[in-house]
Amino acid sequence: MNLGLTLTQSALKWPEKTALVFEGRSWTYREWNREVNRAANAFAGHGIGRGDRVAFLTWNLPEQVTAFYGLLKIGGVPVPINYRLAPNEVKFIVNDCGARLFVFEEALRDLVMPILDELPSVERCIYIGDSPQKDEVPFQDFIEPASDREPPIGAGFNDAAFIMYTSGTTGLPKGVVRTHLAELFGSMTMAQECGFRQDDSILNNKPLFHIAQLQLQFLPFVHLGATNVLTRGFDVEETLSLVESERLTCLHGVPTQMVMMVQADLSKYDLSSLRCGFYGGQTLADDVTRKCMTLFPDLFLNVYGFTEGLTVNACDYRRHPDKLGSVGQAAINMEVRIVRTGATEPDDVVAPGEIGELIARGPSIMKEYFRQPERTAAALRKGWYFSGDAAYSDEAGFVTVMGRLDHTIKTGGENVHPSEVENVLFDHHAIADAAVVGLPSSKWGQVVCAAITPKDPELTADALDQYCRESPDLADFKRPRHYFFLDEIPSNSTGKVERGRLKEKLLGLLERPLD
Repeated sequence: MNLGLTLTQSALKWPEKTALVFEGRSWTYREWNREVNRAANAFAGHGIGRGDRVAFLTWNLPEQVTAFYGLLKIGGVPVPINYRLAPNEVKFIVNDCGARLFVFEEALRDLVMPILDELPSVERCIYIGDSPQKDEVPFQDFIEPASDREPPIGAGFNDAAFIMYTSGTTGLPKGVVRTHLAELFGSMTMAQECGFRQDDSILNNKPLFHIAQLQLQFLPFVHLGATNVLTRGFDVEETLSLVESERLTCLHGVPTQMVMMVQADLSKYDLSSLRCGFYGGQTLADDVTRKCMTLFPDLFLNVYGFTEGLTVNACDYRRHPDKLGSVGQAAINMEVRIVRTGATEPDDVVAPGEIGELIARGPSIMKEYFRQPERTAAALRKGWYFSGDAAYSDEAGFVTVMGRLDHTIKTGGENVHPSEVENVLFDHHAIADAAVVGLPSSKWGQVVCAAITPKDPELTADALDQYCRESPDLADFKRPRHYFFLDEIPSNSTGKVERGRLKEKLLGLLERPLD
């Protein structure tokens, strides 16, 4: 059994069920599985087999997921790449994984052309679009002559299913090797935690080069025989229109997208089909969470994990309205602990309420970092993955994640976690978005600084300072000493604040060094 065969099974069980929808076109499970088999046999005909890597640089497209599942069936290893990267960053990943084939689309040609002559492992480029150049092979030409019969099974439980590269926020990107077993367990975990059903349909409007979009929804929906609707990207009006036209039942979003949806004029759309919503990546303001709970009448969940191990925690706020902001208890099949910051042993557990490092173990944890044994050994200790995330848990095991340990602000000998301050700021009625970082100070080492995107243009730093002084949830040493008003706070495609970029921006706005 491997991950690709979940599609085979769904095609056998529900051949006439709609599997895939994209820009007005749809494929049943029988139709799509035949296309996937053609892709699998075409890849095999080129000599691609167990363990061979194939790089992808595309938007969300039917050709992308067809090739992806074709490779899974024969043991090939897809490597999806972030199309927001610079050319040399793409080159690093293609060369680091040693991809034999490179699949890309016309819309991203400008990103590809500067590096095509610097990819020594790539034997052929497979092109998605209408204007192939040089030796590029159009995708349909590549798969059309191949058989649509099921190919021989090329991989098992412990083989690599795909390699997903981290964002590289702590150095060069690392290739996270995800096995077929890890993905099968991850798929079942998401289906269980979110209550997915075979008659569900979900919108994939975030890039499939991210583990959250791929594992949290696309893979489990194929596993269950449910319907995946693809779009090239996120647009709030398009999203709400598709909920109505496709009768979508489930939505996943990063916090920014959830905010945009609940702030839209929802009366313009028939959203009665929605029942389940979930998000992750950052904390939502409590008022936004409550609005989302009315939008999704069955479940609204905060799902926590990482590229190395999704899903780790989940919290359904409809069941636990007193736990807003928490990522919940350990998900099914997973174990979670909070250990002392800097601990090297998984048994060095802290008391409830004490902040430490979140560690996890279970069958959906990664196998390794590709060709990086030292970094693998540093992250995986005695079967536990050390996440680098600061967190604490209560007596019942509900975990609250504070952010990255390396984002901790050290001011005057005290540690301040950005989320402690951000959660207070999010409750201010005149704030649309907020992020907190530490900037260098000659006196304190670092000082707490807040970037604010205001709802009210009349909002002032003095008013915010008074608000924080009066907050019963914020110690005085955690209070921001400086406020910066921005039109937009830098974030990546998963909605996480890019604190490095934010620090650079704020430092550029300073007229003089901070005391």
